[in-house]
Amino acid sequence: MEDPPVGNWVADPVDGTGILAVLREVDEQDEETGRIAGVEIVDFLEFDRWEDLPDLGLFWQLPGQDPLPLDKLLKREQRRLRQQVKGVA
Repeated sequence: MEDPPVGNWVADPVDGTGILAVLREVDEQDEETGRIAGVEIVDFLEFDRWEDLPDLGLFWQLPGQDPLPLDKLLKREQRRLRQQVKGVA
């Protein structure tokens, strides 16, 4: 069974540059619940600082695909999007 979607979250910057943040769920009192809502990467197609991506100890999954560690999933998606952009150009 899937977890319900996260309604409220706060960005927790990872590296101090504003490029990478973990999105953490917060409750009605704005207290963190411990659930991860997502990850934000500014300029994702150009991102190459994979060593700065935190190990959250979770597997992530996109619809119709196998679950993977976050870095592997994001690298795969980045390659796919780069190829898609090249196909449009």
